[in-house]
Amino acid sequence: MPNTIANVILIIWPLAVVYLINRYRVGKGSLLSLLLAYMFLPAHMSIDLPILPPLDKFTITTITILFFLLLKKVPIGIGLLPLKYKIVFAVLLVSPFITAVTNTEPYLFLRPLSLYDGLTNSIVSFLYFLPFFIGLKYFRDTEAHEKLIAYFALAAFVYSFFALYEIRMSPQLHQQIYGYFPHSWVQQKRSGGFRAIVFMGHGLLVAMFLAIGVGFWTLLKKNNQKIFRYSLNFGLLICLITLILMKSLGALLMGTLLLLSIYFLKPTQQILLSVIIAIVFITYPFTSATGLFPHEDLYELAATYSEERAGSLKYRFDNEEILLNHANEKPLFGWGGWARSRVFDPETGKDISVTDGYWIIILGKYGWVGFLSTFLFMILPIWTSFRNQKLLRGQDMSVQRSVAAHTLILSIILIDQLPNSSLIDNGLYWLLAGSLLGRLNELDKNRGSTIKNTEIE
Repeated sequence: MPNTIANVILIIWPLAVVYLINRYRVGKGSLLSLLLAYMFLPAHMSIDLPILPPLDKFTITTITILFFLLLKKVPIGIGLLPLKYKIVFAVLLVSPFITAVTNTEPYLFLRPLSLYDGLTNSIVSFLYFLPFFIGLKYFRDTEAHEKLIAYFALAAFVYSFFALYEIRMSPQLHQQIYGYFPHSWVQQKRSGGFRAIVFMGHGLLVAMFLAIGVGFWTLLKKNNQKIFRYSLNFGLLICLITLILMKSLGALLMGTLLLLSIYFLKPTQQILLSVIIAIVFITYPFTSATGLFPHEDLYELAATYSEERAGSLKYRFDNEEILLNHANEKPLFGWGGWARSRVFDPETGKDISVTDGYWIIILGKYGWVGFLSTFLFMILPIWTSFRNQKLLRGQDMSVQRSVAAHTLILSIILIDQLPNSSLIDNGLYWLLAGSLLGRLNELDKNRGSTIKNTEIE
């Protein structure tokens, strides 16, 4: 149970957010607010108030940013979206209402949905997407983009020391400071040691955060963009060693892919790889349902490394299958919330499903309409980067590297939503998506044309 410190810090956090925005302005202040909230505020805890969605560390942060912008009459950034993507965003906000309307009947022992549920879910969707528009508007130019990269790299570097402490001493900081353990203790034990959770709630989230940090540190080294007096190798090495010690094979593979690709591949090759990864993701529900995805091959490959990991992978695949079959019973707008998208034993009422991947959570809750309208905002910047390679080739090499590496990092975040759910309730990564689109938009604006009219020769 959360202690007094946990409750107090959530209650006073809006004051810290207002201070950061006033001190560092909207863009940098919002970025710092989201970073610090993700890194240090209590995980899996929320305050429930009438009408408003559950107030956790991300909704509190985004609501505070939103009210600040409204009171100061500062533009949010939605107006910078092309018309067709404004329509997609409108669909994203409206679809929870249609989900509610199409789920007015009970499901087993679970209650039906109401328009109130639709309203709440629509508000939550807007709040989690608000950082996308912050990134779109306030991290467009070269200086802001460089600061975004540097701040994220520094955050991963700092967090590495907290993670190293817990890897050695066991994941106990959250329990000691906030009075409760935010997840299963067993899941944080690996290979005779521990994964760190620090204040993110799960070791996989920390590992993914560090993998992204490895990517940004590699970019800094490639561009020789120094951010403190130590060698860039020091920051990269600390993050990489910590990532290895986290004992998360998936995150380690992603971090290694980022390191090798950013350091050795050309920007155009990185962008092409990003598009391929995005295509694998967006088609995965179809290829998985039709048996085209090589589940068995991946299982056998994992078995050569570890029988335990292979068993875990097969368990995920088996759960995906039953959840996907359930989701396909309401394919367009999904089952909605209150665990209706999960699978229960009709006789015992026991939950017989495990939802690990964010993709199946969204597909089950909001159907294909919700799935596409949500993840198109991750794919849009990647596709825009690919469509505008001619534009990028006219930029300085450091700009080309930064955009290409950012694109690849975004694709890695996207593919992580297949086995995991690092995007759930996480406005920080949506800010990264919006900032890449804003950067591409600004480069195109400086050339004197619009992104949508740019074509590859």
